[in-house]
Amino acid sequence: MDDSQLIEQILKNNNLAFRSLIEKYKKLVYNTIFRIVGNQHDAEDIFQEVFLQIFKSCQHVKNEEDLTMWIYKIAYNKSISFIRKKNPAKAENQQVPKSSDQSFGSNYIDNETPARKLEQQEAVSHLFRLIDELPESQKKVLLMHKFEGFSQKEICERLKLSATSVESLMYRAKKNLKNRLTDYFKH
Repeated sequence: MDDSQLIEQILKNNNLAFRSLIEKYKKLVYNTIFRIVGNQHDAEDIFQEVFLQIFKSCQHVKNEEDLTMWIYKIAYNKSISFIRKKNPAKAENQQVPKSSDQSFGSNYIDNETPARKLEQQEAVSHLFRLIDELPESQKKVLLMHKFEGFSQKEICERLKLSATSVESLMYRAKKNLKNRLTDYFKH
């Protein structure tokens, strides 16, 4: 069943279709979440929230060809929201050692200043905007490989493309991102 048929069936409350959607996109969703939150328990909780939102929001999918990116954005946004909610409390409860503390220099090194975290979040957001702007074929291959964990052979089979085509699309996607990111970080 392709994505448009899955969405159509999900909108008709077909639970089997929704299970198929979960099965198809679970790697993408879980890997995206885990890379952001870095914790299995939190990733599993967010995973459930993501698919609940997908189920509730399926009627908003306008172009089934963009379903992968739509699902990816939901996973990414839920993960970032979780991090934003979690970090302020963590930052408030963290005690900074006094400068007279012997262990200050050796045991307390915090390279994660609020400004650095903000820079990283902005860079990640910019990266995802750039991925979203890639041509559809490049974006799909890149997401399948880097975020869903598919091998080149699996991508060839799923997209019905030759190995040379997949290699070329991956190369062009990486080159486009590298050029655009280089421009971004120069400014």
